[in-house]
Amino acid sequence: MDIGKALTYVTEDERWITKLGIGAVIAFFSFLIIPAFFLTGYMVQIAQNVMAGHERPLPEWQDWGKLFMDGINLFVAMLVYTAPFWLLACCITFATVGSSGLSEMSEDAAAALFSSSFLISCCFFFILIIALMFLAPAVTIQYARERSLGACFQFGRVIGIARDNIGDIVLVVVVSFGISMVLSLVGAIPFIGWIIILAGNVYLYAVLGHLYGQIGAKLDGGMSKEEKFAA
Repeated sequence: MDIGKALTYVTEDERWITKLGIGAVIAFFSFLIIPAFFLTGYMVQIAQNVMAGHERPLPEWQDWGKLFMDGINLFVAMLVYTAPFWLLACCITFATVGSSGLSEMSEDAAAALFSSSFLISCCFFFILIIALMFLAPAVTIQYARERSLGACFQFGRVIGIARDNIGDIVLVVVVSFGISMVLSLVGAIPFIGWIIILAGNVYLYAVLGHLYGQIGAKLDGGMSKEEKFAA
């Protein structure tokens, strides 16, 4: 995996400032939820461009409908993947609250039950975070390769991508964490830092898209989906 390329390719595009600027404006309104779908869709398009071998994979901000659908499809996919975890967490919470409210239970017993349930929940969410660290990139790569929501639920392929590329995915996580740390430090600077962090978030999407594209290209032997079908 060429991490250096993923970190520097953005500036090789003649219009990179304009493209990041548009993305920063969209990122500013991400608290409205819907704009975040466009950013995710933009990341998917970058990954697809890398898989297709485009010399300048940073796309223009166009075909907004496709960007939105790609973003919302990935959101739905991740919602499905995390649903069992959230349901179990809700069951644990309701069971704990219900049991602790029983009149025949002593305060000590109720406190012990609550503490045990809280510890189980913490362990459970820790497992969730670790699992998502590997599954989320695999789901994104699978979606970018196949370009359909249904492909995200080909669980065997998704798990296979995560398992066979675990080293690369760890690198993706490390790079993402590193950029996020830098942005958090810069974000402490009033005003200027806030502007930089908006553009920096778009840059992070761009870097992740390139890294996902590299993994997808390796899986496909460097061929785009169209080339695979034509072969």
